[in-house]
Amino acid sequence: MHEVGHQLHQAYALFLKSGHPLHRFLSTPLISRSAKNGDFSRSSLFLSDTLSPDTVAFNALISGFASFRRAEPALALFDELRLQGLRPDVYTFSSLVKACGNVWESEIVHGICLKYGFSSGAYVVSGLVENYAGGGEVGAAKKCFEECEGVDNVVWVAMVSGYVWNGEFECAKELFVDMRGLGVQVNEYSMTAVLGALLDGREGGQVHGFGLKMGLLSGCSLHLSNSIMHMYSRCGSQPDAVKAFDEIPEPDVVSWSERIFAACDGVEASELFKLLHSKGVVVNEFTVINLLSQIIDIKFLNLGKQIHALSFKRGHMQLVSVGNALISLYGKWGQIVDAMLVFDEMRLPDPISWNSLIAAYSENHLLCQCLEAFSKMRSCRVLPNNYALASILEVVARSNLQELAAQIHSLIIKFSLMFDDSMVSALITTYGKCNRVDQSRKIFSKLDRIKALHLNSLLVTFMSTGYHDDALVLFQRAWHSSIAVDSTTLSILLKACGALTDLEQGRTIHCLSIKNGFDQDNFIESAIVDVYCKCGSISDAEKAYKNISRANLVARNAMMMGYAQHGCDREVMELFHEMSQVGLRPDEITYLAVLHSCCHERLVEEGQAYLNSMLELDGVVPSVEHYTCVIDSLGRVGLMEDAKRMIDTMPMNPDARIWQILLSACHLHGDVDLGNLAGRKLLELQPENDSAYVLLSNINAAAGNWGTASELRREMKEKMLVKEPGSSWIHVNGTLNVFFADDQSHSDREKILMKLHELYGQMLSRRESEPGCASSVELIC
Repeated sequence: MHEVGHQLHQAYALFLKSGHPLHRFLSTPLISRSAKNGDFSRSSLFLSDTLSPDTVAFNALISGFASFRRAEPALALFDELRLQGLRPDVYTFSSLVKACGNVWESEIVHGICLKYGFSSGAYVVSGLVENYAGGGEVGAAKKCFEECEGVDNVVWVAMVSGYVWNGEFECAKELFVDMRGLGVQVNEYSMTAVLGALLDGREGGQVHGFGLKMGLLSGCSLHLSNSIMHMYSRCGSQPDAVKAFDEIPEPDVVSWSERIFAACDGVEASELFKLLHSKGVVVNEFTVINLLSQIIDIKFLNLGKQIHALSFKRGHMQLVSVGNALISLYGKWGQIVDAMLVFDEMRLPDPISWNSLIAAYSENHLLCQCLEAFSKMRSCRVLPNNYALASILEVVARSNLQELAAQIHSLIIKFSLMFDDSMVSALITTYGKCNRVDQSRKIFSKLDRIKALHLNSLLVTFMSTGYHDDALVLFQRAWHSSIAVDSTTLSILLKACGALTDLEQGRTIHCLSIKNGFDQDNFIESAIVDVYCKCGSISDAEKAYKNISRANLVARNAMMMGYAQHGCDREVMELFHEMSQVGLRPDEITYLAVLHSCCHERLVEEGQAYLNSMLELDGVVPSVEHYTCVIDSLGRVGLMEDAKRMIDTMPMNPDARIWQILLSACHLHGDVDLGNLAGRKLLELQPENDSAYVLLSNINAAAGNWGTASELRREMKEKMLVKEPGSSWIHVNGTLNVFFADDQSHSDREKILMKLHELYGQMLSRRESEPGCASSVELIC
């Protein structure tokens, strides 16, 4: 660029030396050429030397400023144009609009356009619509669109794109339909614009078919083909994206980048990258970023480091977007030092860079580093946005720091982010995790317009804090207030019904999901199966399971876990062995259901075999929950030493649940020494665990160790621990009935006792008629 400018300057010097004046028809291309290269000093010199410059010459320099988004010098030049008595034209105003870099500048230029009567022309309006929509002012963009005279295809495309940029996808789709209905020509650009509004691959398939019908695909419009591929990948329809790629005769680097984005895993993505490299296609930053996005398993981390090295070699590390992708990658897999190195090597980190670093610290529970990065971000005068604050709220919630949550809340108000729905939802969730449900309720109650996202956040908060009844009451109020709900809302409510074992409410929510068309949603399908299993209606769960898609692993796991809890061990194994036939691979929940089944049936050897083979066969790393199941099964059959040996050799530290199970097994089988060990370990983890004291005391009392038993009881009294009485509950006609041990307070106590005596009589009759029954039946009232 510098060499071209130097040659141009030499030619101009020779031209002036020859004594010729610089006429405007000669100066205009010189100004335009210099301005496009960013050499504004030369282009300004050419304009000042021009003999009687006209509007076209001024437009050439204004257009150059517009290319670099330099509104201030463009407006100054516009003033000079007017002072020289020249009349600006439509190209002047369209260039001024293009020069605007923010909404404030757009409003100034818009006012000038209104003053000169150029505010309704298509050239100017398309730019204003883009500027306003790009700055989040959709209302202003819509007003410009509606006031435009002679709206052409470009203006329609600008408005559709504006809706997409601001997440108003339904408006974008409606406008596209209106565009077709009015007979406006649909081309590759209008179709590309509406593709961004589609979240369903089936809708995208219609646009894809329309493009084929119009003859815009199969190599005619590479831009549209690439956009269709991206749409399919974004909607989770990777096979359709691959088919769209195969239809392109000569794919470019963008096509290959989208094909990598549509890869099923890191292995396929790396093979495609090698193929792309072998074909001599020069990769760009989008190829690198899409390849990095496919590293969704830690086993591909080395591939990510190789891409990092290649990016450094090829000069891609100078692009901030590549660095941001690497920071996110390293943060996701716990490589914090590498993430910090990438960030520190950036010349000019942008807000996304800071957000990525803060998110990396947050994902790895590094609160101090997270807050330090946030402080540095502010000291660098980078304005925090909702992404940075959401990451901080996440780590604050994990740390249960109420005061810090309140401070972040204050910052959100200070930065005027309380209008952001995701920010409000994050606050509701954070206060809930910090045991401030009252504050979560308060934020929710002050909302002017409640959306499904807000409702779901408070419902999740109620669920995580045990307020299951409150979740159902909140939903009933929301439903009567005509607040929109989505599939997430209903799946949360189904979980609440399962936690309360409220079969009647569960059926009601099931009906609502069918009525609202959510019953085919994968999460709803699994939640329906789960709620019926937890409410004891295994037959309803089986009916619901028969209607689900066969590829729904979560629903299959829910059915398997339900069978395991109800002692239907044969059915658990049938579903497990059937998985390979339907193309499903077991995950950790699948194996948990299998091990639960083995535990209930006391299939100790089988359970150990599954535990030892799950990693080799299906790549599932055994967790503490898997070991807990096997230890429980060993304890149930009295293999206490084997259970203790497994605890000692397991690759992670045993938690309180494991010691509780071992202690209960020792109590059952009278193993005093191991019971004392398990009890002490449990009390180290949970010093206020009343059941541990009671079990330890009973074990020692049964063995005649009265001194130890007495000492344990004394410790309980000193700590003021009282064992909570056993309880059970049942929903009848929408009312929750709770019963405690030795409870005499229920209003229908007499009827309940009569039914118990009736059942007692039936049990006695069965004992006398069937020789295999228990020899003694006792009714305790």
